[in-house]
Amino acid sequence: MKSTILRSGVVLACALGLAACGGGGDLYLQGPVYNVTEAGLVLQNNGGSDLAVGIRAATGQYDYFQFPNAISTDDNFNITVKSVPANIEKCVVNNPSGHANYYTTQQISVQCTLKTHALNVQVKGLTSDGLVIVNGTDKQTVAANQTSVTMTRVNQDAPYGVTVLTQPKTQTCTVSGGANGNGTGTVGADDVTSVVVTCS
Repeated sequence: MKSTILRSGVVLACALGLAACGGGGDLYLQGPVYNVTEAGLVLQNNGGSDLAVGIRAATGQYDYFQFPNAISTDDNFNITVKSVPANIEKCVVNNPSGHANYYTTQQISVQCTLKTHALNVQVKGLTSDGLVIVNGTDKQTVAANQTSVTMTRVNQDAPYGVTVLTQPKTQTCTVSGGANGNGTGTVGADDVTSVVVTCS
């Protein structure tokens, strides 16, 4: 009888503290997501139901995921990427698998790499030194008689805006082309080749 009472007490203690006894469904698979700016990221756990990573209105970016169903301590998890947005090269899940506990479930994150594209600028009529063009913080010096400039690659869906920072010594140069006709636009799925700097 005493043995039965003790066993009943242990069962009751586990029922009141399931996490300590290896159960309870009180752990969530969740973590930050980096470099995702449009729809299309889908995650899975153990090959189960799809989790489409949603957008936060405050940031306008996809920056957090959480699987809806809690799991228990010591449950196995294995988070994989099923699909990525069109502007993403790849996504990698850091610490994607293991036995669930309060440590392992806090170490998960998703790191994505945005696609980048070349920003090629045509240069026409330049016969003098001193021309400097910029796109954001990217600054390029253009030599006399140079006919093209390759700027630093730009993320897909990011804006660009080529401008003249310094005019050449004896000429005046203007920028045209690009999506908006003035050397500006947004990078699409292809390299940008339509920006033109014309000097006279």
